[in-house]
Amino acid sequence: MSTSIDIIPVDTLEITFGDVLIESENQINDFLRSIGINKPVKLSVNLHNDNESYVTSVRLSDNFEWKNNEYAWFTIDGIAGGTDGNHNTLIGDFVDPDNPWWLLEMLESNNRKITDIKQKLEKAKHLNRLWNFRRSAGQPGIIALSYGLISGSIAKLTNGILWSNDGAWDTEFFPIEYPEFFKYYFRPETALTNDDAQWSKECIDSIKEELV
Repeated sequence: MSTSIDIIPVDTLEITFGDVLIESENQINDFLRSIGINKPVKLSVNLHNDNESYVTSVRLSDNFEWKNNEYAWFTIDGIAGGTDGNHNTLIGDFVDPDNPWWLLEMLESNNRKITDIKQKLEKAKHLNRLWNFRRSAGQPGIIALSYGLISGSIAKLTNGILWSNDGAWDTEFFPIEYPEFFKYYFRPETALTNDDAQWSKECIDSIKEELV
């Protein structure tokens, strides 16, 4: 079992691996300080071939993109596990020819928070990009936190929109933009359901054991 978060960029694709690492580390460490953990974490990333036949290093200055047969693997130094990032076009392989923008229509129909979403989704069409970050079951609590904050960081860098409907957080939370995402994600006190509140609390407790 796994959960995932999609990021649909709205304004730009011109970001680097360094941009993503720096912003993500800042967001993760800010969150950790807010729960009383002052030990900073450091992120690393490399690219894996889908069949694991090779691993490629990246430079901080490299554009945040990779081949279709690769995925980005983000890890936290000293912690087992990680999160994999994939990218695709909004119009992907499984397209309804009569409705190629069905995903964006779904976001618009489920929207409760984003102003001018129609105009933003029109801009997203021109970029035609979607990133997806996944957390597989059994990952450490810090990875469960971090894959979401990495996703939020990419949304911040691209003025993008975040979406998930597979249990990454309550579906009513999405679609959402990065300011509200950072304000509410993984916060037990603002969770919309008891399940999310309990799960995030348990993860936070485990993070304190992992890092302190």
